[in-house]
Order: sequence, then C-alpha cells, then structure tokens
Amino acid sequence: MEDPTIRRVHSNPNQRHYTYTTKSISRFAMLGIIFVLAPASVCAQFEWTHTNQPVLGYGSDGQWDNYSAGFPVVIKDGDTLRMWYGGSDVDIDAGGTANIGYAFSLDGISWNRYPGNPVMSAELVWEGGHVYPTAVIKDGDILKMWYAGSISTSWPVAIGYATSVDGINWNRRPDPVFQAGPSQAWDSEIGFMNIIKDAGSGYKMWYSGRAGYPSLIQIGLATSIDGIHWAKYDNATTTGTLYAESDPVLKVGGSGAWDYQRVFGPAVLPTDTGYEMWYAGAWYPSDAGSIQVVGYATSADGISWTKWLDNPVIRSYPEWGHYYITGTALKLGGFYHLWYMSLNSEGKRMRIGYATSDTSLIAIEDHSGLTPSTFSLHPAYPNPFNPMSTIRYDLPQTSNVSLIVYDILGREITRLLEGYIEPGYHQAQWDGKDQSGRSIPSGIYIARMTASEYTKSIKMVLLK
Repeated sequence: MEDPTIRRVHSNPNQRHYTYTTKSISRFAMLGIIFVLAPASVCAQFEWTHTNQPVLGYGSDGQWDNYSAGFPVVIKDGDTLRMWYGGSDVDIDAGGTANIGYAFSLDGISWNRYPGNPVMSAELVWEGGHVYPTAVIKDGDILKMWYAGSISTSWPVAIGYATSVDGINWNRRPDPVFQAGPSQAWDSEIGFMNIIKDAGSGYKMWYSGRAGYPSLIQIGLATSIDGIHWAKYDNATTTGTLYAESDPVLKVGGSGAWDYQRVFGPAVLPTDTGYEMWYAGAWYPSDAGSIQVVGYATSADGISWTKWLDNPVIRSYPEWGHYYITGTALKLGGFYHLWYMSLNSEGKRMRIGYATSDTSLIAIEDHSGLTPSTFSLHPAYPNPFNPMSTIRYDLPQTSNVSLIVYDILGREITRLLEGYIEPGYHQAQWDGKDQSGRSIPSGIYIARMTASEYTKSIKMVLLK
C-alpha cells in the first residue's frame, strides 16, 4: 500500500463538520477501544497531522473484511507495530458476522494483512456469533487479548480473554471475564474499552457503558490483579438503580457542553503523574443529527478526571469519512500516534485512519481543586469561528447563571446556560444556531453572562 499524502489539521473548529443522522451507530461501530464540563482547567495545545486516506481500508472483494474494517488495537513489539482489528463481509444488522484480523507495519501507515485472516472467529455460545478486539497487552512473551462478544443488543454485554505466543493462534477462556451491569444499570451494555498494566498494581480497565439506547454513554473503571477477575469502581455515596453497583469516572458534560450526550471509547496512557485519556464525545446541535469528535482529559488516580478546558482537541472529520471514533493511542519517538475509525455517509461501514501530534506542544496548567477568586467571562475561542466556539467563564461561588446570545439589534438568538452552577472553571459552546436549532447567517453577535451581581458581554463573529 502506498503511503498516502499527508495533510495538516490544527485543533481549531474552523473546519467542516458533518452531521450524523442515523438512529445510532451500527452494532459494528459501537465496540472496541479508543485510544465534559468540570470545575477544573487544563490548558494545552494539540496539532494533529492526518493521512488523507485510510491506512487500513475495506478488504478485497470476497474477503472476510470487505464490508468493514475497524476497532484498531495497536501495540509496539520490537521494531514492529502490530494491529488486531474487527472486520465483516456483510452488515452486522443484516446478518453478517464479525471476526478478528491481524496486520503489521513498520511505520503505522502501510499495513500488511496476515494472509490467513481472520485469526479469531466466534466459537463459544456466549460470544453470540461475533467477536471484536478491545485490548491487547504483551506481558513477557505472552500476548493477552480482551475481546467483546455476546452481541444480543447493539452493544455487547460480556468481554472474553485469550492468550497467544504469536498473535495468530489464540487460546481463549471458555467463559467471559467481565460482564455488563444488571438491567437498568448505567452500564447494562458495555463496549469500547482500554486496558493497561500498572507496575506492581495489576490491571486497570476503562470501559464505556450505557443503559440501552438512547441513554447517556459514560466511562467506568475496573481493576484486576490477574486480568481475569475484575472489580468495578463504585462510589458508595451514590444511590438509585443506575449507580447501585458501579459508577462512571468520566461523565458527560453539562448543559451546553460539546460532549453532553456521550463520552466513550477511552484511550488511556500512563504519565509521570498519572494518566491521560483521549475519548469520543458527542452532542446534538439540532434535530439533524449528532456531531462526534475527540476530547482529552488527565487524572492522577484514574478515577478523578480533568477535561481539557478547550476540548475537543480534534474537531473535524477526516476527508474520507464521517463521524470520528478514536481507536488506539501510543506515545513513541516524541509523538502521539492515534489510529481511529471513521464511518461512511450511511454510518455503517468503517475504515481505519491515522494521525500524529508532537508531544512537545503540550503544556499543562492544572486547576484541579481550585476555586476562582472572581467572576470572569473570557473571550470566545476561536473568534471569528465556524461552526463552533468555546466560551470560558469562572465562578467563585454557586450562582444562578444565564448566558444568552443576541444579534447586534438586541434580539435574543439562543440561551446557552440558565440555572444554578457550582463554583469553578467552566465552559460552554455555541454552534452558530438559534434556540430552535436553525443555522443563523454570518455576522456579529453578543454573548452576555449574568451571575449574581456580575454581568459582562463579549463579541463573537460568525463567518461562513
């Protein structure tokens, strides 16, 4: 496969957006690993370089993965990058089956499929006829894989475990090692997870969960000594059916946030001070559908996460696809490397893309646990903008906050915030639409915030 031409994409929202109009991502698109509003701030800069073509596309006619190829799980093994991915020759919703394939690469762009693919197909009853890779770790000479099965709904309800010495021949345990929560729990369906092994403390798994469609999607945490027996994180102070047995550690953003509907697909890397995560987030700017792109967060313990104040870090879809679904993140040679999935315009068929970001561009200013001393409404960024701009504001105390956008004639366009908000560093986004979700013309607009006795206005310029 020839190396595709490289194009550069900056992390600003002055890029084209697409809306996704199907009821939900297809069953095939809601599994695998990848790799938001909080009273904290992370200031960072990301610049991503993307390939303008998929690095792993549809298989050849008649092959097992000629309909879809996604869910990239990538590790570095010596000088070689090794990928396990999910593929199908027919739409899963139309009776197709999902299997696991293997490919290898020296540069992360040109991939060689194993000619004997697939390397794993569903064999056990609980697997439900479908298997997808979710995580792979090399532990000494042994490769360990966690994979999704039991597709009784659009998301799986169980995770299996297998080992291999060559990455091609796998020995699986007969029973799943991780289960979804009980009916009506926030994680009664699970998918999109990432597993790392901490030195001396066993394994950590960040996983995505939801209580069926169309409930919110959030990210939970489980720990294990051996990678087989898992304990979910549970906040003992929470009550109610949703959180009776476990709790999410990364929740959807508040009203007006870019990720108020979904946070899922965690890609977690260890750092000197804890962990960093890339994740997919989604919001519904109008009845036309959702927009899903990529956010970033950091944590000292894997439980309490601080979202980047100027999320999302990737705001535009690749030239060849719709709907951004991150896949695997690695940190190699002074760069972050990201393999991701993107769907076709119908939201079903997937291909795998690739992007890199220079780690030296990141500088963190952590406001975790701090409370602002004064009220503030900061200038919108970017400004001018199209189609999305972020408005940051600080609250020294719990306040009844309103954030309203007006045109230059003083006519109200939309209300971004209205209600009581706790003290902290916050943000809201405006997508250039009115209260009814209709796009408005280019021009100058005024955003005015009122909180307790504080009032301030800022100017915003929408350019199309």
